[in-house]
Order: sequence, then structure tokens, then C-alpha cells
Amino acid sequence: MVNTDYEKTGYLNEPFKLFHLTDHEMKNYECHYHDFYKIMFFLSGDVDYFIEGITYRLEPSDIVLIAAGEVHRPVIRSTAPYERIILYVSPELLTSFISEDFSLETCFRKQSENTELCPVLRTSSSSVPRLFRLCEKLEASLSDHQYAAELYSRCLFVQLLIELNRSFLTDSFRYIETGSSNRKITEVLHYINEHLNSDLSIETLSKQFFISRRYLMHIFKQETGYSIGKYINAKRLFSARDKIQHGMPLTEACYSSGFQHYSTFTRSYYRMFGNTPGSLKKEL
Repeated sequence: MVNTDYEKTGYLNEPFKLFHLTDHEMKNYECHYHDFYKIMFFLSGDVDYFIEGITYRLEPSDIVLIAAGEVHRPVIRSTAPYERIILYVSPELLTSFISEDFSLETCFRKQSENTELCPVLRTSSSSVPRLFRLCEKLEASLSDHQYAAELYSRCLFVQLLIELNRSFLTDSFRYIETGSSNRKITEVLHYINEHLNSDLSIETLSKQFFISRRYLMHIFKQETGYSIGKYINAKRLFSARDKIQHGMPLTEACYSSGFQHYSTFTRSYYRMFGNTPGSLKKEL
């Protein structure tokens, strides 16, 4: 059973941040989410990864892509060293690299928009050593104080994302098919994410999936760490923020993401992100 206490963790006050971490103990990680993107390059360990109600068995060289707002946690299965390189990436940075011809969000977009795909990429191609070498160069550059060090680090970071998307688009990567889940809850999650601007009351969902209200609320929180109401509200807020960042007017982003009242939307948005939708719009 997953602990049902969840929270937003990690803060990102810069375009991106890199961590190279190794755990030597069987730590217990709670379910949590971030308001930025997360890329994890898995190096070693005996680890399962729980993401949005599904648990994936990781292998060395897997790449885990976690979008903003997705509930996740690693499940450590033994004392084998759990080593990984983690990149936190601000949504603003990714949206600043969008044109008619390309978007550095592509690998995230494709995995989040296709309900048959999962957020863990696996490959045996030569692209993996190249990506990890880029990670090492990027890590070294972040402690460098030579001329234009910050610009050089950003260039390496953008190169890494370009290489990741190129490998992804040429089918060097495949999404792993293994994973355990409660099939009914997985169906509910997919339905919610595909119908954010529809009626998603507990009564509606229980009728849609032929589950009693009480059992649906119980099993949903057990499997995801969220109550249904909090999950839907968070998903609608992240959806609205994403639409605003991509140029949609504030009120349209509000209502197309499923909010019935603009005032409710702005209050919830401020509680989630610490600023207002209007301030986000001004920053663009």
C-alpha cells in the first residue's frame, strides 16, 4: 500500500538543475510531485518506480520522464547502490525552445498524450553512452568558473535535450511494457486526463466505471496517494498553466481545463504555484 500523504517537493529557481546521487541504504521515499519536469538517467540499483498508479521495474540505462504534477516515488528493493543522474527542468525553459519545426518538449508530450505509452524509456542503441557522456560534461561544467561558464553549461544542457529528442524520434528508444498496476484505477486515471474539461464528479466516475463511490475513493487514494478531488484539481491547474505558457488567453485556459469559475481558478492557482495566472502571462 502506498502512503497517502503526498506533497510537492523540490524547488527550482533556475532554468535547470542537475543532481548526481547515490543511495547506499534502503530509504523509504514518499509519494510526491514537482511543478517542473524531471528527467532521471538510471545508472544502478534494485529499484521499482511508481508513477501515476503504475509501478515500473527499472534496468540500468533506463531514462525516466516525469512531467510536472505527476505523482511518483522510487521503491528501493535492496541495499544495492541506487545511483542516478537527475535533471530538474523548468517549463519556462522548455517553452522558450519551441518553433514551427521543433519542440524540446516532444519526448514529454508524446509519452503523456498517448495512454498506451509509459514514462520509462529503454534502449540498447549507441545513443545511451552519448547521452551519458553529455550528462558527465554538463555535470563538470556546473562547477567550472572559466569564461562564459554559465552559457557553456546551458549550451550543453540544450544539446542533451536535442540528442534525447532526436534519439526518441528516430525510434532508438522504446517504452517498456512491463509494469504492475490496478487496471481499473489506470483506466480511471486515463479517463480523467482525457476529460479534464468535463464533469468529473465522483458520482460521474463511479457510474462510468461501475464502481461504488466509497470503493472508488478508497482504492484511488490507496493506489495514487491522491484523493480524487485533489488529483483532478492539480491536473486541471497544470493543464491551465501549460496552456497559458503556450499562448492561450487566461480565461480560455481556465475554462478549457475544466474550471467553472475564474475566481476559483485564480485562488487555486495561487495556492499551487505561489503566483497568479496573470503574472505568468506577463512573464512570457
